[in-house]
Amino acid sequence: MMRFILPALLLWASTANAAPPDLKGKTLKETFAELQYPIGNGESGARQRWQDICFAVGAPGNEKLRAEACTLMTGELHAKIRSEHCIWLLAQLQLIGGEESVAKIATTHKNTLDATGAVREAAVRALANNPSPKATAKLTEILADSKGNAKIGVLNALGYRGDPAALEAIAKELSGSDESAVAAARSLGRIPGPEAAKALEAARAASKGAVRAAIGDSLIAHADRLLKAGKAADAAAIYEPLISANEAKPIRLAALRGMIQSRGDKAGDLVLDVLTGTDASASAIALGQIENLSAGALKTLATSLDKLPAPSRVAVITAIAARGDRTQLPVALSAAKSTDTDVRRAGLLALGRLGDASAVELLLDVMSGKDTLAGIAAESLASLSAEGVDAKLIAVLEKEKAAARAVTLIGVLERRKAASAVPALLTSASGTDASVRTAAFGALKMLAAPEHVPAMIKALLKTEKGKEREAAEIAIATVCEQITNAEKRALPVVTAIVDKNEHAADLLPLLGRIGSKSALYVLAEQLRDESSALRSAAFTGICNWPDSTANDLLLKLAEKEKEAADRLKALQTLIRVNTVLVDRTPEERLAALNAMKKAMPLATRDDERRAIVAGLGFVRHIETLRFVLPYLEQPALAQAACKGVVELAHSKMLREPNKAEFDKALDKVIALCKDKALVDRARQYKEGR
Repeated sequence: MMRFILPALLLWASTANAAPPDLKGKTLKETFAELQYPIGNGESGARQRWQDICFAVGAPGNEKLRAEACTLMTGELHAKIRSEHCIWLLAQLQLIGGEESVAKIATTHKNTLDATGAVREAAVRALANNPSPKATAKLTEILADSKGNAKIGVLNALGYRGDPAALEAIAKELSGSDESAVAAARSLGRIPGPEAAKALEAARAASKGAVRAAIGDSLIAHADRLLKAGKAADAAAIYEPLISANEAKPIRLAALRGMIQSRGDKAGDLVLDVLTGTDASASAIALGQIENLSAGALKTLATSLDKLPAPSRVAVITAIAARGDRTQLPVALSAAKSTDTDVRRAGLLALGRLGDASAVELLLDVMSGKDTLAGIAAESLASLSAEGVDAKLIAVLEKEKAAARAVTLIGVLERRKAASAVPALLTSASGTDASVRTAAFGALKMLAAPEHVPAMIKALLKTEKGKEREAAEIAIATVCEQITNAEKRALPVVTAIVDKNEHAADLLPLLGRIGSKSALYVLAEQLRDESSALRSAAFTGICNWPDSTANDLLLKLAEKEKEAADRLKALQTLIRVNTVLVDRTPEERLAALNAMKKAMPLATRDDERRAIVAGLGFVRHIETLRFVLPYLEQPALAQAACKGVVELAHSKMLREPNKAEFDKALDKVIALCKDKALVDRARQYKEGR
């Protein structure tokens, strides 16, 4: 197929006036004369030089030079010129040629030495891209004398130009051979205006096969242009005949799409007719247009949903939901109560997009029961974005007596990130049902703010010791982390211990989860007195400690606690807080390493020693590597040491400056390690990856 490109003149149309080319003090004629011979002999340097000049003179502001350059080149287009040279010159004229070039290019088209037709094709391309109206006239002349593929090439060129002046000449070819008639039909599709459409319509009745399909394609193109221009009635007049069963399927479907788009409020009836039919492809087109239907058309469709088979109803409800038009809420509500499971599912999903507070009870009923669609209802309830939904859910929660339903409501409020629900959640957290309290604390963990901590502490005192109490403590500690000043995070709990001294034993474990100097001081004071009734609670608190700031106290407890079980708990806490991957300063890393060095002799079991050696991989310091390395030689700890070395090597910032040491360590890991994944990582790190 013949290819066309926009002339440089048009490519530069939106550009500021450009400077003329640098001709090194010579005229354009002198420059061309100097390059003429090497250009004719195909020398790439000369041709590139002239192409650069052509590109420059094609810019706005250089019109005189552009015309001169074209005249110089057309002067070379004589009968005896070599075909290859001629084609190259025509390619330049294709880029910058104007009216001054048309006649000579047209004459060149008749070159008798053009055995392959390549020159004629190049001439047609040059005329196709020429902005002068005279180029259209020359192409129509050439069309009359052309046959076969050459004629098709000229028809394509005229279609590319889109000039109505060629309409009559192109239309005559609609009755020609199939190939030329197809090309003519496609060309007429590119020429705007009613006359081209009328020519296509006139030829359509007698056309068949590929020609009829090409005419249909072009008529669709005309109708689409009219529709885009706001001329819906004119577009519909073209689309409607093409819906006929006599047309090829792609044409029928494209025309159906256009008809739906052009019928405005009446499109609902057409979509309804299509969806009640048996043509799956047409139904797919109709469904794809629902999102863009007018409000009137959508209303027609929505009120007639019961006429559709279930699969079509599901598709329509889904398409309506995608529009997000809340005026269609009744459609979703009705579908959500359907006896057909698929329709009901579509309705429940649609409520998530279209629903408001009025949909809350329905969704809650489905969600709270044993309905198979409970999960769908939960998704929709969490997605409802209309004003008043949170308030409705909170009001229902405040009156709810059934624990299971209350838990469900709390979960929805949490998923909705409903911060306005915090007061109701605090009430639920102080309730009598453990499952409701647990759910409420889970939501408060995400939604509460520091000012709610005192109320959360009061609710904590009503929880049962064990997993429920621990979950509540974690929720409060998480909310306290929102306090910017780390040293003030424990203040609400310390204050509560002072104010409610009788509940100190319940609050000391929570205090340990929050940390800070004040918390450490309170816990250390209680741990000093062996006879204190609060000592056990304080010990639990220190074993909940979140970071390495309590290392000294934990080391002391791991060494000197009376009970072996307590010594083990302190040791395990010490290992936990010092071997997690956190951002530490070099000094903090050394402190963590030193704590683990002191902890190692206190460990009485291999599993604790392994935890220390493996966990030290996250304490990224070169001294850590030197401490871990000897454990590669101890069979009971070797595999843990392999993990520690590999984790240390993961840090490129640590590994690269100490490459020699790490290479030796990684070689040992590769030789000893039984974990293939760790061995692969060791090899990667050794290779510098």
